[in-house]
Amino acid sequence: MRPILTLLAVVPLTAISALGWGCEGHQMIALIARAHLTPQSSMAVDRLLRENLMDTALNRFCKDRGNDPMADSATWADDARTIEKTGDWHFIDIPLAVRGDGPDVIQWCGDGCIVTAIDYQWAILRNQNRPAPLRAKALRYLIHFVGDLAQPLHASDNRDRGGNCTEVRFFSEEKPENLHAIWDFKIIARDLEAKKETQSQYAKALDADFPLSESKIDILAWTWESHALAATVAYGDLKPPIPIASPTSGTADQTACAAERAAVGALHVSIDDEYVNQTLPVIREQLVKAGHRLAALLNQTFQ
Repeated sequence: MRPILTLLAVVPLTAISALGWGCEGHQMIALIARAHLTPQSSMAVDRLLRENLMDTALNRFCKDRGNDPMADSATWADDARTIEKTGDWHFIDIPLAVRGDGPDVIQWCGDGCIVTAIDYQWAILRNQNRPAPLRAKALRYLIHFVGDLAQPLHASDNRDRGGNCTEVRFFSEEKPENLHAIWDFKIIARDLEAKKETQSQYAKALDADFPLSESKIDILAWTWESHALAATVAYGDLKPPIPIASPTSGTADQTACAAERAAVGALHVSIDDEYVNQTLPVIREQLVKAGHRLAALLNQTFQ
């Protein structure tokens, strides 16, 4: 996909009403978005998804997807990423050491990244002259990518593939886990289990706890916000702290990834109650923000 930035400027809204985040997170984002769609948008979304079904032969990793078409579609982009050859569309590797909030993100996009993917797929969805199956696919991508972008480790890289090469201990688990997976689903799953709630119940409680309202669509601002949270929270709250790579050191290859695992392993970093207490409120708010942002984007699309 050719990197384009035709729709990345701030877009005022005229109608305001989850392998980032894993199964649970993506589905909860979709459910939160659903709660803030206008009736017109909700009907348009359902019609497009139900009249243009996913390939039934596609293996779906998330088995408990519920009955809501948006929640069912929320993880399709992960299931189809190999077939569609869209793995690079799920993230943007902005070096963790970079600080800023400017528009110049294309230098980290390569042949395509989550920023340009959202721009590209939204343009398809908005164009009613495009074939309905293509617009339905674009909708499924947007449901997923808006969620991915709210996960801080999908907008940052410490020469560790967005935390995938940074392995730490998660409480008393014997086997180390990578930081990306801990943010994707480990902390969320632990909180779901502690609260004994279904995904629907958790999503409703989240929405009540964070009464947000998006007034504009600004994909670049969302990107820089996630990147900043990676630096200050996802990595910043680790104890002991891990070294921050030079912004010119590039993305980790397999050799560098193995070296990063060994280097961080020697620090004996452990995820405990203190880290979870600091990060869980951020994770919960990011899930809600993603839901509201997705709803805002779709409300503008189908107004």
